[in-house]
This record gives sequence, structure tokens and C-alpha cells, in this order.
Amino acid sequence: MKFFGVTDKAISIDDIADWLQENMIDAEIESDQESEPGDWQELTLLLDSGEPVVDVVKLSCATSEFDEAIEETVRMLLDSPVPINPASAVRWLCQYMKRVKVIYNFRPLIGLDSEAGWVLFDTVWKSVRKELKGIVFCEGEGFTNEEGAQITCQFTGTMSGQVNAAVLGEDGQWQEFSLDLSDNQALEYFQRGQKPA
Repeated sequence: MKFFGVTDKAISIDDIADWLQENMIDAEIESDQESEPGDWQELTLLLDSGEPVVDVVKLSCATSEFDEAIEETVRMLLDSPVPINPASAVRWLCQYMKRVKVIYNFRPLIGLDSEAGWVLFDTVWKSVRKELKGIVFCEGEGFTNEEGAQITCQFTGTMSGQVNAAVLGEDGQWQEFSLDLSDNQALEYFQRGQKPA
């Protein structure tokens, strides 16, 4: 899972520790050294038992790694072997990438499979999203807009359930709706950038 932030408010290791303490979560944080609060580049969240839950890599604006990640994302949007739809969302995302200032890449590890691991991950994930304005990309699902609605249809395999989705209207505003992932006709409308009938 990746979070693309358009604000780069410093989130320090102490901030993350505070989020965990506020939610009464026993966990450990291993990270590279902070010379200033928030300037870490990689950390691992571990359960109190030492089992790793998630690696978090932060890429900040004006670094070669950040530039490469943005270029790779735009290339994926435009040149994916399986075209990404709807096209209107792809255009919006390519423009949005010009505003991104920070990327948080969350890579799941073995501890995420446990209930305690999920709670640990979810607390930090939601706290980052609360602190920073931005969008999300999930492998096998696609991108969301800033409100958290699904805007690209990149679902793999057989999916079911409802997700909050959105398409761009002619006025350039997002039109939200509930998308039934098991409804092939609704998915076809969504891929064309239309709200299902």
C-alpha cells in the first residue's frame, strides 16, 4: 500500500509512538536515525513479541528515489499492459502526481496476519492519512481520491462486497456511489468513468 501525500508535515518516530500509546498498543519501532524529528527514511513496526508487522519506507520530495517513484507511477498509469480505467481518473492521477511531496510505502510482513498485527498497522496507517492530505494506491485494487473513494478499477481475481467509488463528472468534481464488486455491469460502467445505472 502506498500513500501519496500533497503535504509533507514531519511525522516523527515520537509521533508514531504517541499514536500507539494513545491506542494502548504494545509495539516496537525500529528505524534509521533521525537527525531532526521526522527525517527518518525507513522503519519497521513490530509486535511486542518482536514479530515484524510492516516496513514503512518514506520518500521525500527532491530526492532521486522520490523522482523515480513518481515517474514509475505515471508510467504504470499510462503504459500498463492491462489498461487502467477509467481514463478520466488516469488523467487526474497524472496531474495529481505533480503535486505529491511525500510517499509512504507500507510493505506487509508476517505479523500482519495476526489480529494484533492488523490493529498495529491500521492505527499507524489511519493516523498518517489523518495527518496528511493525499491519495492511496493498493495493489490489486487501484487508487483512491483524497476522500478515500476508489477511482481506478484494478481489481484482480473474483471480488465481492461493496466499496465506495467515484467517477469524475463533467464539472471536474467527484461523483461518489456504492460499487458492487460482484456486479460485472456496474464494473463496466465504472471502467468507462460512468456511475452505474
